[in-house]
Amino acid sequence: MNLVHLLLRHARLTPHRPALFHGTAPFATYGQWAARSAALARHLRAAGLQPGDRVLLFMRNHPRYLEVLCAAWWAGLVVVPVNAKLHPREVEWIVENAQARWGFTTSDVAPDLLAGLERQIDIESTAADALLEPVPEPDAMDTTDRGPDDVAWLFYTSG
Repeated sequence: MNLVHLLLRHARLTPHRPALFHGTAPFATYGQWAARSAALARHLRAAGLQPGDRVLLFMRNHPRYLEVLCAAWWAGLVVVPVNAKLHPREVEWIVENAQARWGFTTSDVAPDLLAGLERQIDIESTAADALLEPVPEPDAMDTTDRGPDDVAWLFYTSG
């Protein structure tokens, strides 16, 4: 089972239906969301990330959060969401403790706190645009099956 199967189902049944919004403006349809997430999952795998590896999501609210989230699950990765409002010391501790390899961020949340990771990507950058360039047939790209005891999320709380 992989949570991305839910997205793929919607992408097959209603590919042109708006799914993600940025404020009140449509950002992506279900088909676009699936295609972008599949593209990023392909890049994550090609970069050597393996099922069970951890990636940080340290950003303000943005529709690309969900694209990155689904891409990570597609590739069998563990998502570590980090609250953008945490104190820098808390973020540094999570980065170290989570043993994440990559981080996705927005420039307004002190991305320098992720400097120790193998790679960090500002989701609003041209580098992110290239990684999220839609694949033509997301269904053709296999999702990584995960077992019932495999971790999908790793949450850190502040109290």
